[in-house]
Amino acid sequence: MNIETIATGDEIITGFVVDTNSAWLCQQLLDLGIQVKRRSTVGDKLEDIYRLISERSKIADVIIVNGGLGPTSDDNTTLAAARAAGVELERYEAWLNKITQYYAIQGRQMSETNIKQAMLPKGSEIIDNPIGTACGFELKINNAVCYFTPGVPSEFKLMVEQKILPELKQLTNSESTSVKRYFVFSVSESKLSEILDRQIWPKNIVLGYRVNFPTIEIKLISNNASEDDINDAEKLLLSFINPYLVAKNELDIPSQISKLTGAVPLQLFDNGTSGMLIEQFATAMPHITAKYFPLPGNADELLEYLKKETCRTIAVGPETQDGYSIAYWNGITGFVQTLKSTSQQPKQRKKMIAFAALDMVRRVLCGLSPFAPYEQLVRTAEISYRKTPNIR
Repeated sequence: MNIETIATGDEIITGFVVDTNSAWLCQQLLDLGIQVKRRSTVGDKLEDIYRLISERSKIADVIIVNGGLGPTSDDNTTLAAARAAGVELERYEAWLNKITQYYAIQGRQMSETNIKQAMLPKGSEIIDNPIGTACGFELKINNAVCYFTPGVPSEFKLMVEQKILPELKQLTNSESTSVKRYFVFSVSESKLSEILDRQIWPKNIVLGYRVNFPTIEIKLISNNASEDDINDAEKLLLSFINPYLVAKNELDIPSQISKLTGAVPLQLFDNGTSGMLIEQFATAMPHITAKYFPLPGNADELLEYLKKETCRTIAVGPETQDGYSIAYWNGITGFVQTLKSTSQQPKQRKKMIAFAALDMVRRVLCGLSPFAPYEQLVRTAEISYRKTPNIR
């Protein structure tokens, strides 16, 4: 299925307004296994909008058009849609009544210009807008089913979530679409793209990327692909990302740690992440014990400090010139590493270290080396220790 988006408005073309609507929409579609084939942006001029809709509707299967449904003279999307479809505008009395009631409830006088928002291309299906005066509408133009939505983000998102996504989900289900998710840490998106985009992937399989600092989500999207092709694609993907892989399908390391530790007490000493680490555990492990007090910044000293503890402990020391020391201790075995972030932003550095602490614990509990091959964190110290039992 070939899906495209069109954003309208001089304010977007000039850069006065950032087009967050299109970015959000593309992510929502990707979650359904649909990768948008093309994003277009056009100003407010009627002729430009008309030409773009006419051109793209001959190529795409679905077009989602955003903006230009307001009551003012520069809102030309509805008229452009009618011209592209070769139909007249007609007044939809049901929507006009709704606009009238909208203003009456607020005790305001409706302007004559608002009548324009009830003038829709003949044959349109109204998309309800419970929080505004601009209805959306659905209309078949040439080869494409076109959805027209207002530019106000809250109104736009409501229409997408309540109307457009459910309809597209039905279409994708009929196409046997599947999405597998992989989350990687401490590797750049540019490096991933450089490696993965030059690979030859099986037919009907594409990759999607989503940065959610400090991790990157990679989606393996298949449309009518065979099971063998999906398995081959997954093997190929994992052969490159496995060193950086921290989770599949769902990113919830605290819950994973909670399941692995069971009822065993866990305490956290944090002197480095400004509370970011405990926030990660707050929902998954409400019983965790957290303490904030001065800790040694040196790796050797931090490990010595923890040796007196008898229960499982995670500790993050303060930032030093060598980075942050992160320690894991279970009463018998301990691991410490010092990691240095090259980020110039303190908040980003702390967020990276908080996640690295989570990942260290996850790796130990899963039987992996606690010292992952990070690329965006420099390891300046690494210590493994096991308490020697007393023999008499």
